[in-house]
Amino acid sequence: MIQLIATSSFSYPKEPGRVNEDSLLPPKIVGDGILFAVADGVGSYTGASQASSMAIAELSALTSLSFDTVPDVFDEVKRKVMSLADVNDEFDKAATTLTFCYVCDSGIIIGHIGDCRLYCIGEKKAYQLTKDDTRHQMLIDQNIFKPRDLKDKPGKNILTTAIASNVDMEYDCDFITWKDLPSINGVYHLCIMSDGVHNVWEKRPRFTSNTMSNSQKFSNGILRRIERAGPDDDFSLVSIMVRVTSD
Repeated sequence: MIQLIATSSFSYPKEPGRVNEDSLLPPKIVGDGILFAVADGVGSYTGASQASSMAIAELSALTSLSFDTVPDVFDEVKRKVMSLADVNDEFDKAATTLTFCYVCDSGIIIGHIGDCRLYCIGEKKAYQLTKDDTRHQMLIDQNIFKPRDLKDKPGKNILTTAIASNVDMEYDCDFITWKDLPSINGVYHLCIMSDGVHNVWEKRPRFTSNTMSNSQKFSNGILRRIERAGPDDDFSLVSIMVRVTSD
């Protein structure tokens, strides 16, 4: 049985008055579980905000979800994004990333494409549960470079796949049991960040244990960091804290 403890979220554009190309789904009851997500429209193409909004709208309309239906979800999101061109020819290259997490009794189901990230927040560190679909990550996976070699190199935000009509969609679908995830005093803290957030977080990926164990303090702490440093992109975060019992 899943007991919802707390949630926290924010989504802001890089600059006040500018269109926010991120979209998020706050935690929502879907079937017997809880679904939350972040989509980041690919800003180099017209229709980025519409594409991310379309992806979140499709998730929000779900009435059930399972590991086996994740491919259907991505296929339907892609179909909806492609349909944007029927309304406006300029949207023919509209694209978005999408990362979602479905919390259920046995564990979490993850759907992921792009460079938003899902973390499980432990008491002393955050564990990244998704892998970026970026040029940098591809070079790391091919053992051409090590992460430290690319730390300050350009190209970290160049995507290798996304949800779009003109790109091959290569998404990841994973299931992780609760016993394989870190908890804090029996509570699981899960968090999805767009790249505008995790770029700031990874520069100093830690808070006090008191902050790490409180979703509101955690999100407020990251928000303050972004405000102090100045955002380099739209920035969105959604987090959830749950307790899982056998009742």
